[in-house]
Amino acid sequence: MPYALHTIVDIFGNSDLNLGVVVKDQGERIQVQNVMNQVVKIPLRQVLCDYGRCPTNNPVPSLVDLQNQISALQSEIDLELLWEELLAKPELTSVPEITQDYFGTAEKPQLSAMARLLVSDSLHFQRNGVNFSAHTPEEVAQLTELRRARAEKAALKERTSAWLTKVIAANAEQCAKEPLEVPEELEPFVKRCLDYLLRGYNSDAVNILSAATSRLSPRELALSLLRKVNRLPDDADDFLLANGIHAGFTDEALQFAQELPPYVPSADREDLTHLEIASIDDEWTREIDDALSLENLPDGSFQVGIHLANPSFFVHKDDLLDQIAAERPLSLYLPTTTVTMFPEHLGCDLASLNAGEIRPAMSFLVQMSPDGEILDWRFCPSRVRVTHRLTYIEADRLLQEGNENDSLAVALRSLNRLAEAHQRLRDEAGAVSLNRPELKIHVKNDVITLEREDQETPSHNLVREFMVMANHLAAKYALRNDLPIIYRCQEAPLDDVHSVIHYDPIDFDQQVRKMKRTRLSTYPAPHFGLGLDLYAQVSSPLRRYADLVLQRQLEAHLTGQPLPYQQTELFGILDNVDHTSSQNRSLEREAKAFWTLEYLRREFLGKTTGATIVRQEGVMTLAELDDFFVRGVVMTRDRPSIGDHLNVRIADVQPKQQRLTLEPAR
Repeated sequence: MPYALHTIVDIFGNSDLNLGVVVKDQGERIQVQNVMNQVVKIPLRQVLCDYGRCPTNNPVPSLVDLQNQISALQSEIDLELLWEELLAKPELTSVPEITQDYFGTAEKPQLSAMARLLVSDSLHFQRNGVNFSAHTPEEVAQLTELRRARAEKAALKERTSAWLTKVIAANAEQCAKEPLEVPEELEPFVKRCLDYLLRGYNSDAVNILSAATSRLSPRELALSLLRKVNRLPDDADDFLLANGIHAGFTDEALQFAQELPPYVPSADREDLTHLEIASIDDEWTREIDDALSLENLPDGSFQVGIHLANPSFFVHKDDLLDQIAAERPLSLYLPTTTVTMFPEHLGCDLASLNAGEIRPAMSFLVQMSPDGEILDWRFCPSRVRVTHRLTYIEADRLLQEGNENDSLAVALRSLNRLAEAHQRLRDEAGAVSLNRPELKIHVKNDVITLEREDQETPSHNLVREFMVMANHLAAKYALRNDLPIIYRCQEAPLDDVHSVIHYDPIDFDQQVRKMKRTRLSTYPAPHFGLGLDLYAQVSSPLRRYADLVLQRQLEAHLTGQPLPYQQTELFGILDNVDHTSSQNRSLEREAKAFWTLEYLRREFLGKTTGATIVRQEGVMTLAELDDFFVRGVVMTRDRPSIGDHLNVRIADVQPKQQRLTLEPAR
């Protein structure tokens, strides 16, 4: 029905009723101005009743008087009686019907009073648009309990926030000596914070942490909280936790891995268990990705076996472990811990090429001439048994001192000669080696150990060269058979670049700055630094998700199965792998720098060591410490030249700020 302007109406809102005057009639809708001078548009069905035209131009006094009249009538309604009446007469649903039944009449103020009571008491009455029904006693009891629980939860949240404010203000050093006590009722909150940090479980704890302070991220605050109440595991790593990387796996993932059946030898794989096969890794490595073998062929050539772990035998596309690996696509090696891509039972046992165990593998069998030329090659799904588990130190010792009657030493020497010859061929094709010494850092029970890691020993070069070879051949196979894969490419630099074999920080910096960054691509392109026309990575499928993806593609084609990935899928994988891997490598560098600086702070503060001036930035002079390969600011009024070598005193170290201050030794 049309409403004249200035007609007083009572209208249903979302959670209440409001009196107002009509200021515009739009047919199916009207515009109503309330006592606060706000104008709202409402459909006609939301009008409960009208009170005729407002007698004056100022509607406020009339609206206030009418509201007082309605409130007085509302206070006269007996709630219990009304509820029982509606329970007995469920056919009464509209406000006019309910009002007529209760009052015996349905005057407009009575309608307004009844509607307000029904809307305001959602415990006893259920609203459906402009109609109502009574909740049953059982429903009232359930709602009462639900509201009680909500109120208690809200009150607990308030108490949690108040306690968290105290935790934020508490002194960290004092808490290290005397941890804060956790109120019993807040133990579940602390547990949820721990689950959030260690396993990535999301919960309402994250919202509480987010609202507590803007200075810290939720992870940083959770870390601070758990430190102050002494609830973190002894081996907890601040870098991992603050960056949202979870060393552990969910119980579901661990159970899934635990239930994987071990490999049982079968005829569909080439049996290479008769070969003498050696793995060469660091002594602490537990994910054995690769191993090597050598056979002397009658024509004087050699067959090199490059055997790679085959986790795709156990982990199938899109299963639980595959989804987890895609989220953490690169094993992370930090001074304090290792974050593996797969649960230990799979990555360090079932799929790892552990000595003495028959394992599924993907084997490249490469025929090579004595001068390092590849004469022929093939690769196949295989089963292998590693006979020797060597460290780099042990392998170097065998290469240097091994007895000529020791078949392993003889094989390693032949492999080393072939690797050196093949590397020379790459060097002739333009390969560039930029070698920088690194420190191997381990932290256990807060004890830091540092040792120089020489990655240019014969055994390191041997392993590296054959992994490069396997990756190159994998890329060639994919291109030859038109398989969509992820290639690793590097464009040629604009300026000439030379290799840095003997480390010099100045020369190293200059050559690195000239090099283009490597990139991942679904299209083949040369890799300048390796001197190869094609390159992919398949040699570390236990540690790199992209390698596992490539392994699946190759294995499917080899065995005549449908390819698991098409080009469009690889784009998504490439983007995730590239982004996450870059983050992880940055985190590794940051963690190593932190613990190196912490070691210097503890052991070398105030002491003198050698350093090389590597950069001048305005008035700031940067130098690299000889034995630690970290850089700091030299506080000096002199103007040393880049490349100058001088003795410096370690004046100040701030590991958290990644800051090292040096001064010339007097």
